Amino acid sequence: MNKSEKDRMKKIGDNISKIYFPLARWRYLVLFQSRSQAISWIVTLLGSMVLVSYLFSDSKAPLDGLLLGAAIGSSFSLMAVLPAKFTVQDDGLAVLGEIEICLLKINYIEEQRLGKKIIYRQNLPRLLRWDEGNVQIISEGNILVVMGAYMAVRKVRSSLLKDYFNNKIDCDV
Repeated sequence: MNKSEKDRMKKIGDNISKIYFPLARWRYLVLFQSRSQAISWIVTLLGSMVLVSYLFSDSKAPLDGLLLGAAIGSSFSLMAVLPAKFTVQDDGLAVLGEIEICLLKINYIEEQRLGKKIIYRQNLPRLLRWDEGNVQIISEGNILVVMGAYMAVRKVRSSLLKDYFNNKIDCDV
């Protein structure tokens, strides 16, 4: 890697903000961000509970424990899509391209471009994804705001920081 590329990576690393949570704190206590997300999660959970009840009805497995475990375990999918964001100052460093490459590597596809706003969504069937899992990249002058599902935003930010330290794009965080 030549000196100019090292300088570029240092500038990118120096211009990345911490991840922060933009909503009021109480909104993070209510894991559901929308009615459709709540309905989808409840229907999926109830369906899996019926299936588990049917499959284990003849066994001596503690059914209430299995059902409680399903509810607790599935709540992690809600936490993964809580809204978060970070900013990065571009200054002509082509950071947008690196962000988009990372999103593609973590199985996101471009859904829409509206002026200075790009929306990426998970590359999954509609039944298996929520709109809350989308990631938006908004250009505000030379500042890029990356906001969306916490886990995806965290992976993108970590990837940019790894670029800075390892000099390569790596989204397998």
